[in-house]
Amino acid sequence: MKPSWKTTIILTAIAGATTIAILIFQRTNQPSIALTEEWIATQVADGDSMTVHQTDGSQMSVELCGIDAPEFKKGKSIY
Repeated sequence: MKPSWKTTIILTAIAGATTIAILIFQRTNQPSIALTEEWIATQVADGDSMTVHQTDGSQMSVELCGIDAPEFKKGKSIY
């Protein structure tokens, strides 16, 4: 028995969707920045903010989310 044209279209669509899904997964399955680069905390501003440096000399300020820490005022202690 010969397959109908509807079956051929459905099988072609499934094969195409599978191919596209594999290509997308391969592109998005790259290592994250945390696994490929080393950052060192060089200055801690307060309980949730710090400055980090990378081995190539670049730096950035980082504020941690989900941490409820008091903010320091310049020249004043929080205690």
